[in-house]
Amino acid sequence: MALSLLAVLAAAALVVAQTSDPCTVIHSADSDDSQAVYTTISSCPAGQPIVFAPNTTYNIFTPLVLNSSDLTLSIQGNLSLPTNITQVQAAVNASSNGFWFYFTGSRVNVTGSPDPYNGWIESHGQQWWDASNQVARPHLWGFAVDGGYMYSLKFLQPVAWTVSLSGANNVYVGNILIDARSTGGFPFNTDGFDATGSNLLIEDSVIWNGDDAFAVGQNSIGSTNITFRRAFVGFQSHGLSIGSLGKDPAEPANVSDILVEDVFLENTLYAARFKSWAGGTGLAKNVMYRNIGVKNVTFPLYLTQSYVDQNSPGALRVNNASVLMQNFTYENFFGDINTFHPGDGSCVTDPCWYRFLLPVFRPYYEPGADGTQAAILRCNANACSDFTIRNVHLRPQSGVPATILCNNPPVDSRDLGIVCQNGTFVETGQ
Repeated sequence: MALSLLAVLAAAALVVAQTSDPCTVIHSADSDDSQAVYTTISSCPAGQPIVFAPNTTYNIFTPLVLNSSDLTLSIQGNLSLPTNITQVQAAVNASSNGFWFYFTGSRVNVTGSPDPYNGWIESHGQQWWDASNQVARPHLWGFAVDGGYMYSLKFLQPVAWTVSLSGANNVYVGNILIDARSTGGFPFNTDGFDATGSNLLIEDSVIWNGDDAFAVGQNSIGSTNITFRRAFVGFQSHGLSIGSLGKDPAEPANVSDILVEDVFLENTLYAARFKSWAGGTGLAKNVMYRNIGVKNVTFPLYLTQSYVDQNSPGALRVNNASVLMQNFTYENFFGDINTFHPGDGSCVTDPCWYRFLLPVFRPYYEPGADGTQAAILRCNANACSDFTIRNVHLRPQSGVPATILCNNPPVDSRDLGIVCQNGTFVETGQ
């Protein structure tokens, strides 16, 4: 993957802006500081960073839409959304895009603070989760910029979706903390990174959440040249996803050159996951997952080309169509499979949405799954090609040999590396 430009951005992210006269946002106690942000940006001389003062919690009670180029923000204090759910819902309904912070433009840089008590963006999601309130939830942070970086930011209790890079190009993201751990209700849709863009590098992050920690989706342009590496993923996350793709058959998927490496996942539902819709169209190619460690993970390696959201089924499906998958590599997986307490707190329907089956419980939708699967590969006929799976060392917690569900073998693979069967997981060697 061509990451030379991203390497330059990574180096730039480590450079603190040097200035003797930063432009500091003025905080007013018990008042909305949103307008003060706009005022500071408009009055600040070109090239000067906009600084949120340390040890200060700014009230961002109105969504911010920042369409500026050559903008540098330094969040040395903290930013807080309203604690009142109704107030947030009214603001979301009045906004044009549903984001609380939304950045566009070129050469946009945002840094946080190394101080553990500063650099937080606080959304107060616990009360939403406890109330199972999914009405008018904010998308927290949209970064649809052309060239720039985010570094050393901390997101606490995002109500739902956290960081969106949809439409971003040439962006570096590093040293990010996303903490959506709940002490009560399940934190639905607390996605970590939506990396639907191009030329993106995301590294050195910690994510505790209740949906995809990292997901590459599709847009009208496509998603290409994206790397996610060196991360810890925990709580009840849904792991590292390509998809979902192909929801609208009239909009073909276009995803290529994706690398996910050096990630450890603990207590998650999925690890490496691909999901495309039944009847989807388009292509996903040149995808690699490598060096993936798991502890107590229900589905370490999971692939379905028949995904349907039961709450939002989308357009009429064309059953004989599929999003094609080409040149997928899975290598160096290790750890243990969640055999005894599979799943997560998102299972609030009967049958459970994620389609799990245990013989001693009521049957769900994933035929044959019993908590021993190192891999579930649900390829549609003639839709998967040039797959490689090697060096997979995953063990069920029950101590029995790992198994695999592979009912439609990927075609045109010169050496798949495993026996594609419904049975014991067997590697054939490379």
